[in-house]
Amino acid sequence: SGSFFIFMMKNILRYIMINTSGLVEKHWLCRMKIWGKPKKRRKQGMRVLFIGNSHTYFNDMPEIFAELARKKGIACEVTMITHGGWFLHQHQKEPEVRFNILYGNYDYVVLQEHAHPFGPKEDMLEAAMAINQWIQEAGSTPVAYMTWAEKTNEAGQRKMTEAYREMAEQLGAVLAPVGEEWWQYKQAHPETEMYAPDGEHASETGSRLAAEILPRVILEHDAGKGLTADRPAQTV
Repeated sequence: SGSFFIFMMKNILRYIMINTSGLVEKHWLCRMKIWGKPKKRRKQGMRVLFIGNSHTYFNDMPEIFAELARKKGIACEVTMITHGGWFLHQHQKEPEVRFNILYGNYDYVVLQEHAHPFGPKEDMLEAAMAINQWIQEAGSTPVAYMTWAEKTNEAGQRKMTEAYREMAEQLGAVLAPVGEEWWQYKQAHPETEMYAPDGEHASETGSRLAAEILPRVILEHDAGKGLTADRPAQTV
């Protein structure tokens, strides 16, 4: 009876050791799967993350972007992280921005800086470079979403244009020259109201122009680097 008790205790201890080891191993594998280096998975369509402020979310511009892409047969999903009046350096400090970029499996990440007034170029570039480290780690492509100057400040567009062009160059980003094309369209169609009543944000027409330019430059970029069969080149 004493020997039987010892035999049983040895087997119970052996069972506990084996299963505890398995649990530890599974737990470690689980942690590695969640927190390991992000990997891009092959998928149909296009996933885009928008990071910015009211000049991104006004009139639900990202959804207009997605609708235009879908009309051309491109399955498109959009996610938006925006706060009214925010600068990119504020987004840089947000855990949700880092996590979404690294684990959201996005093809493109659109960056938009505070517009009115337009802040120091150096601050924008510093924040954009920091965010771009996560974009590159995730295997995504950055997009520099150039905004437009105020309705009464056409001369201010030059400063924005130069800053966004420098951002695109430093990040290796796709440049969406919305601000430049905004003023070109406005001059060609003076009867069309591009601005909301505040003279800063976009009217529905202005938001649609932005939504048309963004997928156009993205798809031009795709076509230039050669596409996989699961997303054929098209123009919006």
